[in-house]
Amino acid sequence: ASQASSWLESEENIADMFIWTLDIFVARVFDVSLGTIRVHYIVRQKKPLAALTGFVEVLIFILIVSRVIQDIQHWPYVLAYAGGFATGTLLGMHLTEVLSRQMVQVTVISNGPSVAVEAALREAGFALTHYGGTGRDGSVNVLDVVCASRGLADLIEIVTRTDPKAFLYSQELSASRGGHVYGLKSKV
Repeated sequence: ASQASSWLESEENIADMFIWTLDIFVARVFDVSLGTIRVHYIVRQKKPLAALTGFVEVLIFILIVSRVIQDIQHWPYVLAYAGGFATGTLLGMHLTEVLSRQMVQVTVISNGPSVAVEAALREAGFALTHYGGTGRDGSVNVLDVVCASRGLADLIEIVTRTDPKAFLYSQELSASRGGHVYGLKSKV
């Protein structure tokens, strides 16, 4: 009877350890995802949302890290904690992309004629402003494009394909008014 009792206790311990391992992983994914979203809110100056998100994030963190430290000898807890962190980072990045209506300004500077680049960008749906400038080696053509951040990869691919030597840089925009923005459903 005592052997059956110890077997039953070990089964319960394994089940408890599995449940805690899963809880730690899921909570850490949630916690780290919230952290990424909180940073997104901070950058966007959404103070109340950043504070509330930070409160929930830290509450989960304290509860979970205390459990892991309490039972640090259980490697599944430590691995679940680390795995949850990694997964939460990926999920948080994905969620901020989904939540974001972030806009970027992209400047393309071409030493040669920029007609092909301009035509390819316009054909793809990008609105742009074209003007001339003077660079280190003389005249340059400058194209300014504002688009949603998720359209940046498409823009870079088009520019690289049509003018591989073009200089390109981008920067985040905190505000805009009017005009057409590629990747956003309505005019800004």
